[in-house]
Parts: sequence; structure tokens; C-alpha cells
Amino acid sequence: MISGDIMFERNIIRKSEKLMLECVNQDSAHDEFHIYRVLNLALTIAETKQDVDLNVLIVSCLLHDIGRQEQYNDPRLCHAEVGARKAYDFLIREKVDERDALAVKSAIESHRFRGTHIPGTIEAKILFDADTIDATGAMGIARSLQYE
Repeated sequence: MISGDIMFERNIIRKSEKLMLECVNQDSAHDEFHIYRVLNLALTIAETKQDVDLNVLIVSCLLHDIGRQEQYNDPRLCHAEVGARKAYDFLIREKVDERDALAVKSAIESHRFRGTHIPGTIEAKILFDADTIDATGAMGIARSLQYE
């Protein structure tokens, strides 16, 4: 859990969504609709699993692509690594427990299909799967057509 206080959890989730909306890329492949589809897929997958920290999962889903703009500006950067650092710094500033901030950071670092980080936690595996499903399903095919 991000915090034992449910109001704090909602506050962090609300602030995470606000940060996502500020950082979201406007290309149709990585817009806020992609983020919400990934979140909904992740929550559906989580229903079939045990011991999922839903707070870590939700925040990881909301923030998983916040490093996209930096990667577009400099293709040498990995959006997953940049986003993981941004998410961690944001959560620490918001006084989230470091263990939970690190769990979110790890999930975001390892969500990229072509990345070098392997998902290690159940939350990271669910995020990876949800993002991959969105990229390879019907929406993924439509998204692929957007790229030249």
C-alpha cells in the first residue's frame, strides 16, 4: 500500500493522474486514452492474481509513459528509464514511502517491450502485459498505422 490512510492514497492517485495529463504525449499511440486503456487492462488482469498492491499498480499505470516527451526530444533516451526517474522523484516529493516509490520506479523501468529491464514484481508484470496487450491488440494495429 502507498499509505495506510485511504485519503492519502486517493490524493497520490489524483496527483499522479494530473502529472500524467501534463506529461502525456499527443501522438495517438501514447495519449491519455492509451494510459487509461492500459490501466483498465491492468486492473482486469489484477483481478485474477493474488497479493497485488493496487496502489502501486494504479500509479505505475498512470505514470508509465511520462518520459515519452524526453525520448521524442532525444531519441537516445529511453522513455521507460526517464519516466521511472521522474515518477520516483515525484513520489518522494509527495512523501510516499520509499519502498513504494521504488516499486513504482521498477514497474515503469521494466514496462517497455523492447527494454532491457525484466519485470520482477507482480505489479511490474501486470503493467508490462497490459501495455503489451494494448500495443499488439486491435488498438495496437491502429496505432501502428499512425507511424511512418
